Amino acid sequence: MKEWKTKLSLRLPAVILLMVTLLFWGHYSRFEVAGPVLLESPAITDATRMRGDCTETNGHFVLSVPSPGRTASLNFRLKGAVTYSLIRVGARIKVTEVERGTREWRCARLVLAQYDRNDKWISAEHGVVALSGTGDWAWHEDVFEIVPEAVHVDLAIQQIGKSGTAEFDRILAEPVRLRSSFMIWQAVFAALWVGMAALYYKRCRLNTRRLRLLILINVLAILAGTIIPGEWIADSTEKLKTAFRNKIEQQDQISSAPIQDDRRIEQFNEMIGEAHVAGHFLLFTSLCFLVYWSAALERQHLIYFFKVAFDILIFAAITESLQYLTLDRTADVIDWRIDLWGLLAGLMLFLFTRGIVTGWHRLRMLRT
Repeated sequence: MKEWKTKLSLRLPAVILLMVTLLFWGHYSRFEVAGPVLLESPAITDATRMRGDCTETNGHFVLSVPSPGRTASLNFRLKGAVTYSLIRVGARIKVTEVERGTREWRCARLVLAQYDRNDKWISAEHGVVALSGTGDWAWHEDVFEIVPEAVHVDLAIQQIGKSGTAEFDRILAEPVRLRSSFMIWQAVFAALWVGMAALYYKRCRLNTRRLRLLILINVLAILAGTIIPGEWIADSTEKLKTAFRNKIEQQDQISSAPIQDDRRIEQFNEMIGEAHVAGHFLLFTSLCFLVYWSAALERQHLIYFFKVAFDILIFAAITESLQYLTLDRTADVIDWRIDLWGLLAGLMLFLFTRGIVTGWHRLRMLRT
């Protein structure tokens, strides 16, 4: 009993700081209002553009898609939005049997759309939320940066899936700015987690493990992927997409047969989205595999392998919580679940390879 209490106390500081991080940043808002409200609970008569089956009663909008090809959307012009750098938009949304279209984002959406001087839509991260299936009323919001080339900005509510109904109310758009206290709290929590890392470096025996170099490289790769700014990821993704489009255009010029560009670009976009999931999965698969092999080489007791699994789950939760310390990324339970599947895959890979190695050694002993 004393041993279990000792083991628990070793993990207690990290668990406590994890809970404090989640509770604090779950209630702390990074942004504060920077000007008058740009749009609040509009009526259908305020829309500058309407398409499809759209109705409204006292600020409650219903957008229906009775059959494929008949999408519904409403645009509201945000006057003066381009004079600000950040806009927060939000709404309560309810979806009923919304079926996604051929692309993942073809469903119920709340969108901040920006246009240039030629009234051309500017490709950027505009989608606030995309929902499909059936779900009860829930509040959704996000903050987006106004790009320099934007001449006017619209807030749009859409149902562009194959079928189903999307309902919106309490629609809101307002300019915001980063709170001055954000940098202070960011530095405080960063210092606390750096101190925690130094504390557990020896507690987890990372200085003496058999595979410590590979484990440390794996851990650093996970941390780098966790705290890298979302803007860098978006820029890199956009460069890859541009290069892929250029390659397709060159193939079109060489080939006499037309190539289905839209479908190929769509598949490429899906592949980019799946790369994020694959990164989470593979990094935690390799981490679990390396830690288990290190424990096997050190001839640890069987119960140690269960403690390792618990520790990696805590580490996965910690890496997700660290995204609160960034400007444009937030913790996601879905990513933590992917990490869990990676842990299980690493365990299965370890058991499989250890079985092969053990069988090979036994075979050699029999032959000798």
